[in-house]
Amino acid sequence: MSNLFNSRDEILGVVDFETKELTVPEHIPGWGGRTLRITQLSRGDQDDYLKRQYGTTRMKQEVKRNKNLPQSQEISAFNFYGHDAFLCVRGICDATGTRLFKDSDEELLKKKNGEAIGWIASEIIKHSGMELEAKAARGEISEEEALEQAVKNS
Repeated sequence: MSNLFNSRDEILGVVDFETKELTVPEHIPGWGGRTLRITQLSRGDQDDYLKRQYGTTRMKQEVKRNKNLPQSQEISAFNFYGHDAFLCVRGICDATGTRLFKDSDEELLKKKNGEAIGWIASEIIKHSGMELEAKAARGEISEEEALEQAVKNS
């Protein structure tokens, strides 16, 4: 078989998600030692996650004031949170890679042990190759640093 994709159908037909079994750390009540399976996020799921992470809308506005006051101001509009449960909805799967949860289950997962849901979400991020994007979204590194590290590590 050739390495060259020859058609749209061939590209769209590629099975390109890997699943992985995880064992939850023992110290997490109710979850410890239990095994579950996760899948890599699709590009659409990754985009939705990053929109949630980068949910702060900022606007810089020039202001005409007297010369002793700042000449510009920054206005932050809103933030979106709750992405760990979202990631679990999109990333926890069965042995065939089929999601176990519906989008409407996100609110139910938000009521589960926060450490468990957070740990699983971070494993989904790693398995999906999104660690640098997540760090940039949280403000731990700049977008430029994330890009530099991605280029260096590739």
